Parts: sequence; C-alpha cells; structure tokens
Amino acid sequence: MNYGKNRTSKKEKDLASQQSMAHKRFRVMFLKTFLICILIAVVVGAIAVFNMVRGIIKSAPDIKDIDATPTGYLSTVLDNNENEIATLVASGSNRVYVTIDEIPKDLQHAFVAIEDERFYDHNGIDLQGILRAGVRGITHGFHFSEGASTITQQLLKNNVFTGWTSESSFSDKLERKLQEQYLAVQLEKSVSKDWILENYLNSINLGQNTLGVQSASRRYFNKDVSELNISESAVIAAITQNPSRYNPVSNPDQNKKRRAKVLKNMLDQEYISQKEYDEAMKDKVYDRIQVANLEVADDNVTSYFVDALTDQVIQTLIDEKGYTETQAYKALYSGGLTIYSTQDSNLQKICDEEVNNEANYGANPEYSFSYRLTIQKKDGTYKNYSEQTMLSYYQANDKNYNIHFASKEAAEAAIEKYKNEMLEDGDTIPEGGETVSYTLQPQAAMTLIDQSTGEVKALVGGRGEKTASKTLNRATSTARQPGSTYKVLAAYAPALDSAGMTLATVQDDAPYSYENGTSLRNYDNNYRGFTTLREAITNSINVVTVKTLTEIGTQVGFDYLDDFGFTTIVPEDNTQSLCLGGLTKGVYNLELTAAYATIANGGTYTKPRFFTKILDHDGNVLIDNTPQTHTVLKDTTAWLITSAMKDVMTQGTGVAANISNMPVAGKSGTTTKNRDSLFAGFSPYYTCVVWGGYDDNSPLKSTRYTKNVWKAVMQRVNEGLEYRDFEKPEGIETATVCKKSGKLAVAGICDCDPRGNQVYTEYFASGTVPTEICDHHVRATICTASMKIANEFCPEETKQTNIYIIGGSANSGDGPYLLSDELANSTCDVHNASTNTTDALENIGGFLDKNEKKDKKDKKDNTNDNDNPNDDNKNPDNNNNPDTPSDDNKNDDDNNNDFENPSEEGE
Repeated sequence: MNYGKNRTSKKEKDLASQQSMAHKRFRVMFLKTFLICILIAVVVGAIAVFNMVRGIIKSAPDIKDIDATPTGYLSTVLDNNENEIATLVASGSNRVYVTIDEIPKDLQHAFVAIEDERFYDHNGIDLQGILRAGVRGITHGFHFSEGASTITQQLLKNNVFTGWTSESSFSDKLERKLQEQYLAVQLEKSVSKDWILENYLNSINLGQNTLGVQSASRRYFNKDVSELNISESAVIAAITQNPSRYNPVSNPDQNKKRRAKVLKNMLDQEYISQKEYDEAMKDKVYDRIQVANLEVADDNVTSYFVDALTDQVIQTLIDEKGYTETQAYKALYSGGLTIYSTQDSNLQKICDEEVNNEANYGANPEYSFSYRLTIQKKDGTYKNYSEQTMLSYYQANDKNYNIHFASKEAAEAAIEKYKNEMLEDGDTIPEGGETVSYTLQPQAAMTLIDQSTGEVKALVGGRGEKTASKTLNRATSTARQPGSTYKVLAAYAPALDSAGMTLATVQDDAPYSYENGTSLRNYDNNYRGFTTLREAITNSINVVTVKTLTEIGTQVGFDYLDDFGFTTIVPEDNTQSLCLGGLTKGVYNLELTAAYATIANGGTYTKPRFFTKILDHDGNVLIDNTPQTHTVLKDTTAWLITSAMKDVMTQGTGVAANISNMPVAGKSGTTTKNRDSLFAGFSPYYTCVVWGGYDDNSPLKSTRYTKNVWKAVMQRVNEGLEYRDFEKPEGIETATVCKKSGKLAVAGICDCDPRGNQVYTEYFASGTVPTEICDHHVRATICTASMKIANEFCPEETKQTNIYIIGGSANSGDGPYLLSDELANSTCDVHNASTNTTDALENIGGFLDKNEKKDKKDKKDNTNDNDNPNDDNKNPDNNNNPDTPSDDNKNDDDNNNDFENPSEEGE
C-alpha cells in the first residue's frame, strides 16, 4: 500500500471535502426523521388503540344493567307442517338452583382447581393466565387453543353475552373479549366471590340435559349435591370443559382421565391432602354412575325425535356460530328460538304405534331393570351394588342367568331376593340408597328418512313408555353390530362401483377360512358352488361376501363406509370380517339409515337433518340448515344394488318384510347368536332401518319381529302415495349370461346343466357387459361301458353326453357335477378296432371341437341329440331362451361358469 506523504495528504483532503460532509449530514437527518416517524406512528397507533378500547368499553352495558343469573325465553319446535310439537324452556330443562352453602366446599374447589386456579386472588381477569396462554400460543405456531377465561368471565359469557356470540370476524371477537374482561372487573367490584361462584355453578352445562351442579348430582349419582364426596365432585367438575367428550355416561374413559387431572390440581393447590387424594383415586366411582336416567318427575317429557333434534341443534350452533356448549345449550333452552323440524307427525305416529304394537313381536313382553343399591355396613362404611354386580353374583354359578323377567312382579321378586342376600346382620339401607327403573324387552329402534332430502321424518329410540327427556336413545346414541346389512355397503356396492365386478360376477361358495385361519361358514351351513353376486345378496351368503371384499381389498370397503357417513368405524375394523358387520364399536341406527338412503337416492349421500331452519327470538334466521351432500356411488351402481335388493324382498331373506302397495328393496341382518336383528330397506319415497335386541346384548329368542315392524311401518307410510318403481338411470344394459360363470351363455351347454337351465338375463352398467363366453361349463361324451371318455370305436348305444362343471369345489353344490381330472384324462379301454363291427365313426369323444366333424355319409341315423355332428344347423334348437346368442354353438366346447338364477331361488 502507498503510505507516502502525498497519499496521506490527499486522503485528508477527501475526508474534509464538502461532498463527504453533505453525505454524512444526510444520513444523520434521514435516521432522525425515520425514528421520529416511527415514534409518531407508535403514538398515533397507541392513541388509536386506546380510543378503540375506550370506545369498546364505553359501548359495553353498565354493570348495573346486566343480570348474570340464569334467565331466558322458551323455544318452540314445529313439525314439517308448522304444528307445534314441543317447547324447550329453561325451567323445564333440568336445572335446580342451589345456594353456595348447599354446595360442598370440595365441589367448589374442584371447579376452581380445574377452571380458574387464581379465582380467589384475581380481580376478574387473570393476567398471569393470559400471559401463559399467549406464550403457549406463540410457541405452538400461533395456535391459541389454551383458554385464559376466569370463572367470572365464563359466567358473563354464559349468561350475558349469549346474544352476541355470532362473531364473524376477529374484530367482533376482540370487541366481545374486551367487554367481557371489563365487565368481569366491574362485576367483581360489586359482588362477592361466593355470589359469582354460586351463579356459575348453577349455570354451567354438565351434559345429559343437566344445567348446574344439583341437576348433575341427581342425574349421575341420584343424590343431593350436598352429599357428594371428593371423588364424585371431581367427576362432575371434569365434565365442564367439554360436556360431550367428558360425559361420564357416554365417555367414562375420557372423564376418568380428566377427573385424575382435577384431583391432581386439587392436591397441588392444597385443597385436599395426600391421603384424601389417594382415597379418591382408588374410589370405584364409575360403578355408581347411573347409566339410565331414573328421573321421572319431568312434566315436559320430550320425544326421542326431539331429543335427537336438540343434540343436532346444539352441535350446529357450536360448528356454525362458534358457541360454546354452554352457550348453545342456553340459547336452545332460554333463547326463545323457533325451530322448524323435519318431523312428519303423521309418520311419527305410525312408527310409534308399530314399534309398540305387541302383535309385531309374536311373544309376550319381558322386563329388565336398572337397579342401584347402597348398603351402610355395620362399621359405618358404604358398599354399592348395581345390576352388573347382581349379574356377576348369579352368573358365577349360572352363566345363563339374566335380568329379563316375564312381568314386573317377577323382576321385583328377583330384586328383593338379591337385596336380602346382600344384607348382613347390622347392615342398613340409607335413605335414597335404593333406586330401580324397569325397561320393556326386547327393545327396538327405528329411523325413517326421506332419501331425496335427507330429512328425518320419524325416529323411535326405544320400545315402551318414555318417562323422561334425554333418556337412552337407541336410534342415535347406542352403537350395535350391523350384521349382514353391512354386506351391501362394505363389499357389493364398492365391488360394482369401482372394482369392475357385476351382479353376474361369480365367487366359489365353498368352505373358506379367513387369512388368519379362522373358518367361515354360511348361516345355513350350505355351500352352493359358483354363485353370482346377485344370488349372494338375495340369500345373504357369507362366503361370497367375504371373498368379494378380499378380492377388491378391505381398504376399498373401509373407505366406502367412511363415505357412507359412519363415524364409529376405526382402523382396527379394516379386516375381512368388516363386510359381515364385525366391528369394534358397532354403528348407530341413524347412520345406517343414512347409508341405505344413499343407495335409494341414486348414490348421493345426504347428511341426516332434523331441522330445516332456526329463527332467533326476534324472528331473524339464525341457522339455514341446507342439505350437505356428496357422491358415494355412481347412479348405475345404486340402481343395480337396488335391483338385487328387490330380489331379497321377493325371493330371498326379506320375503317376510315385503309390502304390497309399493316396490321395496331391503336387506336383513343378524349377528352372532342372534344378539342383534336388523332390517334395512327403502321404497322410492322413504328409507327405514329397524334394530332389535336386548339392551344387555343377550341372545334373542326370535329375530322375526324387526321384519314385522319394518313391514307394518312401510306398508302404512307408503299408503296413498303414487305407485312408482325405482327410476332406472341411463347407462343400464342387459345381456344373457350363464349363472355359473357370469359370462356369455353358450347354447346347448349352459342351458343343459343337469340342475336345469342356467341361462338368464342380467343388468349391467354400460362398459361392464361381459365379452367372454362361459368357462365353467363343459360337455363330454362318456362310454357307459367303461365310464370313461368315449373313443371312436364306442357304439352309439353306449355313448352318453353330459354337461359338467370345471374349476369348482368338490365340497360344494357343484361337487356332484364336476368333471374330475381323472375322468377328463381318461379314454374308453373297453372298445377298440377289434370290437367295432360297424363302420368306423369319427371321434366325438372327449371335449367337442369348435368345428365338429360330420359322421360318415352312409351313417343314416346317429342320434336324436341336437348336438349331432350331422346336424347342419349351427344353432341348437334346444335353447328356449330368446336372448341366447344365435352363434353360441360354435363355442360349445368351452367351459362355462354355472350362474344360479336368482329368479329361481327361494328364501
């Protein structure tokens, strides 16, 4: 580098130059200006935010004008003709108000520990909780799922802000949140913590149609809230965050996890001791929870339909309007809503009558019970018993013991006997320690849907008198195994829709085992040999169903079930037994009905709807419940499946359910040991599914009654409607095929099967009509002298031409008609040139060639068999089926699958 004097002098001049100084001054000025602008922007922004917040707070109602106690207006439910069918009112919605001194401290502390641990310290808002939730949201990708609302805020949200929760933007949510926090601070200045906690504990939704802790205590433990212990208090407190997910009746496992967190929080926050915590964790509290609702003093009992309707309304308010469960519940029972339901009261009346018509059951009703017993032992401890305890006690010596009795009197006697056996000297039964409710058995459930709209027209959740709202609804909340009704949905519809199969496709109905080695049999222990999918649907053949699902892949069937709307299927169900209804959890009757309605609706699934719209208290449309649809099947597939299901009704397993005034399609279903009986089907107007069984899953003595109920209902609901058949879509063709192969029939062979004509006309979707000829039938000429294939020297009088099956199973219905390998490879060894005293004949033994040779001209009379090689007519006249291709005789040496004609098969 140049460090000389001249170079240094030049550098000093450059640094001191005017231009350099100007650049420096500009940079300084720019930086100052930029900082000032930022400062101004921050100040202006802060002022704007301050003014906005002040405006939002100013627009909030005065704390003196709000009422945080539970209040509201009744809601009205209308049927599809706008007739009132129910009222939903807060005073009748299972709320019983209790004061704070009636609520145990342990229950109060349980809610505080899990919902707002600094409740007794903050001024209405929890700044520490807000900061924690904000940091957690930022560290989790700006997903702010953790709440920071205090109990005070929740009380305001549930009882004050219920009309303002239809928030469509972030600004709306921000405005409501700021007002909520402001009013929470103001409320805590004017009332005590006990007042806030008392109203909160009387406002919250705790599931099973209960508002407040007193109703929840009675519902789940059949006791006054003041009698709850620590363990029971934790169960109820665990419900709050999500009353559906943590419901101790429908989701005890989820509630158990949440309860453990409640107890751990109570221990950490020093509300309970380590000893109390340990005792509570060991408590078998879920054995004491009432599964059935024993509350009968309900003056406003709602129907099963309305119970299901209210569930859907609440869920829709949550999904579409952003309500919390408590807000949705309060809006429903206190918001003065007008709900336009889809129920047809006339159809509902028919369904109720037939489900409760004893003539449909063919036997006298039985009675079961839900029995709860608490005994105070001599030493002061308590012991609890239930019907499950009773069953275990007696089944230890008699595994067939059950709690089904011919009369209530017999049930009462059994209960009295059991109670006496449980009581020991010095034991007593405390007040309220014994409860019982009786249920008619066997039970039934039904859903009726208009498949064109997805509207639920009628629903029955149980047999017998309904004595309370929100009791067990077997149509919407009880998952039972679907049995053979799943065959169509999991195997046959997917096979036709996406796997290239047709109703003429055959499977070999023969003894079969699953891939895990478990053997599979048909319900009648009969195996038919090569059998078409049509016949398999008609006669509910297990082996053909499983082979079909296995061929298309169990994942395909599983995916279709998901498209059909089933919410209870799990990955573990993705097995070969899927198509027979072998499920982990079972299915809901409502969802099974919707799946069959999809077939009836040309392959389009429509989510079941219980209402069409909801108006708010002022008459404005709150919810417009438009149909939610998606395509599951091609319309041609739906029609083909319907065609096969029509055969079920006229000549298959559904004959007993067939009606006389309208075409119907259906499918029966039973499960192992007849624990469930179902019938699913539809007319061109309505889809209906009936389930039957015992609540405790005992085997049925008869499964016939579900068909009786289905028939009685469908006969009546279709009465007076215009007669019409299922509309055939474009793209349906016909072809004459062989029942033993599903391929084109061969004249003179397929129609000459020893069991009768195996040729029939089948429907196909365009593009799926078979192009190959039958390959399961073969014709062979036998020499009766050797019982081997005739040779050229066998006399005509010893020749016998027969039709055989090839490729089938010996231990099936095709067994007696199989052409064995031994016979096929044999040749008559009785006749030869030295034994032949007539002119030599052309060889007609073995499998006939495609171009049969003529007999010698001097042979004047061979045989009357229309397969005579001397017959110049290439179209055998013994085929009376006009649809048989005229040139099939040219291929009559090819093997043809024998296809059982569905029209010739009975039930």
